[in-house]
Amino acid sequence: MIENLKRIREPLAWTAIALTLLGMGLTGWRLVTDFGQMSVTEAFQEVGSSWLNISIALLVLVVVMSCSLVAPASSRALPITRVAAVVLSLGVVATLVSSLMGMWASAAGVGVILDVLGGLLDVAFKALTAAALWVFLRGVKAGRIETAPKSADSAVDQEEVGPRPTTWAREEASGTVWWTAAEAASGAPGRDKMPDGEEPTPAP
Repeated sequence: MIENLKRIREPLAWTAIALTLLGMGLTGWRLVTDFGQMSVTEAFQEVGSSWLNISIALLVLVVVMSCSLVAPASSRALPITRVAAVVLSLGVVATLVSSLMGMWASAAGVGVILDVLGGLLDVAFKALTAAALWVFLRGVKAGRIETAPKSADSAVDQEEVGPRPTTWAREEASGTVWWTAAEAASGAPGRDKMPDGEEPTPAP
């Protein structure tokens, strides 16, 4: 089961990011439609906490971080992390703007204070998810945070297609001759037969 989760974590991360963008788009559409039914400040107050769902934001954070920290790391782990950080940051900014605009629609006195504190607390929790991704990216770039090793398949392929050793193999030496043992050990190509009239070159 764990291996299956590792295989689907990248698609799951993209899905979570897409759901976040979809939620922000629906909230923006709701804000535009509310402009025709209430004042601007009341419309922003209505959608204040809807820009970024905290549960989906936490899901994005966990799944995206697993792409980099759980071995083997995903091949596109860092691009996914950057996209997720940008999307979550947009949600945080939209939530902050709506909270500040919406406080003018609150009742005077204690109502304004409670709305502001509640809105800022909501923004703070959501900002932590985006900040965690930005800090992670900065740490990886600076070399202070190490990601999990990627799959070793590419290394194996490179080893298989790499240059062949220069030492001779028994099966390759069949039917060939060398003047000296040093010549054979050096990897020099063998001859089909001894050339007539040629003296062997002494080994250095």
